[in-house]
Amino acid sequence: MFDLEAAFRDWRTCMEHGTGLLPREVDELEDHLRAHVYLELELNKALTPARAFALARQAIGEPKMLSREFAKAGKPRWRHLLRAGGAMFAASWILPAVGDAAGHLWGWEAFQLALEWGTPGEALSALSSILVLLALFVTGRVRRSKLRWLTWCVTGAAVLNLLYWIPLGDLAVGYWAWAGSFVCIASALWMRARERASTKLRPAPARPS
Repeated sequence: MFDLEAAFRDWRTCMEHGTGLLPREVDELEDHLRAHVYLELELNKALTPARAFALARQAIGEPKMLSREFAKAGKPRWRHLLRAGGAMFAASWILPAVGDAAGHLWGWEAFQLALEWGTPGEALSALSSILVLLALFVTGRVRRSKLRWLTWCVTGAAVLNLLYWIPLGDLAVGYWAWAGSFVCIASALWMRARERASTKLRPAPARPS
């Protein structure tokens, strides 16, 4: 016997894993799919749920086509922040990070020096760069529950890097690009988390009686 709710769940799983759509976008499409199925059943009493679902799915479109259409509509702001943070992080390695009139250290040199000769706090600050790389790789690919710990870690690292280094002075543009990348990426992660959380507040569409 055809299980309509199971068909909706299978369709949603296919959309979540087979496209680059965000949860809120899948929610929107699922609402349309459900409404279309219920409308078909309401208009044609002889129609089976399986046939109504097939017609509605055909009307909605194939996953790849839907993914392309949503991509054309524009990307959410958190993606722009994430990319800006990634660009700032990359640039910080080849810009002067610290120095004075006597000379300066490039970003990669400052990182190496902090690891080899720095205090535990300086080494920890340098190692926090790993969080940026991790965030750039996983954001948009994992569920909100798995993203929460990374959001807090990057936020904490942003605060640590600002509070620890600024009092020391002699900071150059490379440092500010590096520290700014944490702020951008932390902001992107929080926006991403709120975006995913908002989908849980959406009421399920009511099935017509």
